[in-house]
Amino acid sequence: MEADTGRRYRLYPTGEQAQQLTSWGHTCRWLYNTALEQRQFAWRQRKVTLGYSAQCAFLTEARRELDWVAGLPAQSGQQVLRHLDQAYRNWWDPRHPAGPPTRKRKSSRLSVPFPGQAISVRRLNRRWGAVKLPKIGEVKFRWSRSLGGVIRNAVVSFDGTAWHVGFGIHAGITKPKTHARPDTVVGVDRGVTIALAMSDERLWNRTFTSPGQERTLARLKSKAGRQETARRQLGAATSNRARRVRAQIARIEAKVRHRRGDFVAWAANRLCGRYAIVKIERLDIHAMTTTAKGTIEEPGINVRQKAGLNRAILDKGWGLFHTALDNRARFTGTRIGRVPAAYTSQRCNHCGFTHRNNRESQAVFWCRSCGYQAHADVNAAINIRDAAEVAPPYTGRAVRDRNRKASCRPPTQRRPQPALETGISRIL
Repeated sequence: MEADTGRRYRLYPTGEQAQQLTSWGHTCRWLYNTALEQRQFAWRQRKVTLGYSAQCAFLTEARRELDWVAGLPAQSGQQVLRHLDQAYRNWWDPRHPAGPPTRKRKSSRLSVPFPGQAISVRRLNRRWGAVKLPKIGEVKFRWSRSLGGVIRNAVVSFDGTAWHVGFGIHAGITKPKTHARPDTVVGVDRGVTIALAMSDERLWNRTFTSPGQERTLARLKSKAGRQETARRQLGAATSNRARRVRAQIARIEAKVRHRRGDFVAWAANRLCGRYAIVKIERLDIHAMTTTAKGTIEEPGINVRQKAGLNRAILDKGWGLFHTALDNRARFTGTRIGRVPAAYTSQRCNHCGFTHRNNRESQAVFWCRSCGYQAHADVNAAINIRDAAEVAPPYTGRAVRDRNRKASCRPPTQRRPQPALETGISRIL
């Protein structure tokens, strides 16, 4: 049985438990990065592709030689190696959008994975539950909803402000063959001023940061930048005051992130519940939000304007909305259609006349041919609704990602491979 849905709960570890989980999170990050470098080194030097089984043997040796690695539950270390192996399989799959695996940064979210058989969950009362973790014991979490299935795996994570536990659940979910309203179609245009505009003239938008939070966040980031500059000039360690400033920034950004996640989940739930087909533009958001700084020899142009556009796109959660739609469509039978994005904002949905002057601003569309006037985003949503769908997305993108310069290439054929030298000191 594989996990087909998930549940996430707020975790409340004690001080000692939180310290232990933090240490394990850093160990998992080190293990992932070390295993990634080992696979890259093996491919560059010997054209050998290490797999999960071979790296598990190196993990066993590392646990014998390093006490802080042995402190991590063996099941968690094996789960980390499984995640890396899955990341490579995704990269090699031409139908998958993933690129080559990359290192986990120190600033990344701490997470400790566990297989389902290594944990157990029991309900304490109407509001609380407890999950039993290896080497830690029971940790309380807020029982905000029922599990609704069999636990297949779990991940304990820290997002900078609070601990959470997520369970992969096998609930036996099957996508309905038909939607409850099979003949309904809607086009959705994602914008930087209005988050979502529908072809039925509805506009959904939400501000995730208040003016006061924006001022506070700007002040704290400026202060953190001055502290970091002083630390580098003096060659000193990070002070407790600097850590407190970073914690304040993390708390504000977590609130903004949660509001954004709530909005996209709310929007996806209503769209998939009302429409059998939801059409959106096929956009490469990663490429659209890439920096335009360039190099010293060839500096970019309009760098500040491009940075502002990048922030606006990421703030509205375009990619999160796409993911939320796909997830919710599994429960309602909705089909998510992707259409070409070219000229949807410049084409008149009445006469078909296309010109860049048709869109006077972010909010006003005025056709220079027939005189039709409407909200610019609504006009674009109608064009999206009427456009023909294209092939499944990301097929070409995955091939391009595989052709990017990477330090570990996928093998062209499978053949018996010589074993590498053993010894944790010779992994890298």
